[in-house]
Amino acid sequence: MRNRLLILSFTYFIVGCKNKEVIPENVLPPQKMQTVLWDMMRADQFLSDYVLNKDISLKKEIESIKLYQQIFTINHVTKEKFQTSFAFYQSHPSFLKIIMDSIANTTAARAAPVEIKNRVPVTDSLNNAIPPLVKKDTTRFLKKRKKIRIQKGQGL
Repeated sequence: MRNRLLILSFTYFIVGCKNKEVIPENVLPPQKMQTVLWDMMRADQFLSDYVLNKDISLKKEIESIKLYQQIFTINHVTKEKFQTSFAFYQSHPSFLKIIMDSIANTTAARAAPVEIKNRVPVTDSLNNAIPPLVKKDTTRFLKKRKKIRIQKGQGL
């Protein structure tokens, strides 16, 4: 009896200490999941900003499904595998947090201004090539014409 209790408790200990931080085979790896989620977020933003603002007769759900299917095709992922993977990551918040943080860092890095080193000043090569718009002769002509109108009492 004592041996059975010892074996049973040892078995519970081994099962309880099993590494729960392993991603199953049928789930997308974090890097691939990050790529797919990033593409889906950009597709939603594109729909909101450009497509649905210009054509209000379109339905967001239908257009989203079309874009999502294109994203799945580009990334070589099926809809079912994505849904399975997303459900897994939702049930494991530590993994989902890593993915979402990496997306946020990627977004911040893309939005950050780029520092340009060794900037070369740009000179205006056309500055001396453009002739003046009004020539001196034209201005004299306009002044004479103005004097003639004033003398005749016509005004400007």
